[in-house]
Amino acid sequence: MSGKQEKGSRRRGGHVGGHHGGGHHGGAWKVAYADFTTAMMAFFMLMWILAASSPKQKHAIAQYFRNEGPFQDGGSTMTGDFEGGPAFLDMPPAARILEETKALEQLAQQLDASLTGKGPKGEGEGDGAGGLKDQVKISVGDDGLVIEIADDPQDELFAVGGAMMNPDFERILDAVAAHLKTLPNAVRLEGYTDARQYPSGAGYTNWELSTDRANAARRRLETHGLARARFESVVGYGDGRLAVPAEPLAPGNRRITITVLRKTPVPPPTAGPIEAPVQGFRPLGEPYIPAEQTQPPESSAPGRAASQPGKPTEHGTAPAEAGGAGHAGH
Repeated sequence: MSGKQEKGSRRRGGHVGGHHGGGHHGGAWKVAYADFTTAMMAFFMLMWILAASSPKQKHAIAQYFRNEGPFQDGGSTMTGDFEGGPAFLDMPPAARILEETKALEQLAQQLDASLTGKGPKGEGEGDGAGGLKDQVKISVGDDGLVIEIADDPQDELFAVGGAMMNPDFERILDAVAAHLKTLPNAVRLEGYTDARQYPSGAGYTNWELSTDRANAARRRLETHGLARARFESVVGYGDGRLAVPAEPLAPGNRRITITVLRKTPVPPPTAGPIEAPVQGFRPLGEPYIPAEQTQPPESSAPGRAASQPGKPTEHGTAPAEAGGAGHAGH
């Protein structure tokens, strides 16, 4: 009898143990279900956000996921936002200026690597401009990206006294055009000369020379892909803006400047608040009030004169007689 009870208890124990094992491993479905419900919640939340978004916001979201940054594949092509896309235009002006500055600085680094040969191995070799680093200065300022190419004593940009470009300068312009031709920004070209003058009566001055050289640079850039509509202005300043004023004949005064203009202008610095009213100033629209009417009323106490002879006032010396006849013309 005891043997049967022992067997029964063993069977019951085994049966109970089986249930215990199943209960221990049966909670895995809860984890999977929790993951599923979380994913579904995220999915329907995304659907709700997209349904509540305007077409402009949807386009901005698509641009964000489509582009890694203002440049694609490390190239010099501004995309989306800098072509006037909704995401860029919806930014406040300060944010647009900051984003455009970052993009222009990245472009400046690429141009610097290409033109001066400071980039990775092989970069800048194809354009043939790597040996001209001493003639090129690249910077980002309030107007935009400024590329200044100046004369060198051993390597001049143009033939002396003319607008025919030397081969080295042509290679610089070809490299610049390759980087700028796909950008949406306007371009400004400026030409400068040194102070050496043409003979009197020649009918040709540094004004014409600087303008002709700027136009020659424009034609070269157009030939290599920069659209004519991109040029905001082509200007010659003659010898009116010397880069080296202490040396009017220095080679650095003979230069060409290419400016990639910002799409969002940087506002000029504003003047501080006026601490005190300026004499003679009145806000627009307010009537003019003569100075004598703005003075405190004169005392009518007996024995006090209305005005004192020879007493200095804001407008000069007061007349000896009381009354307003002396101020009629004022």
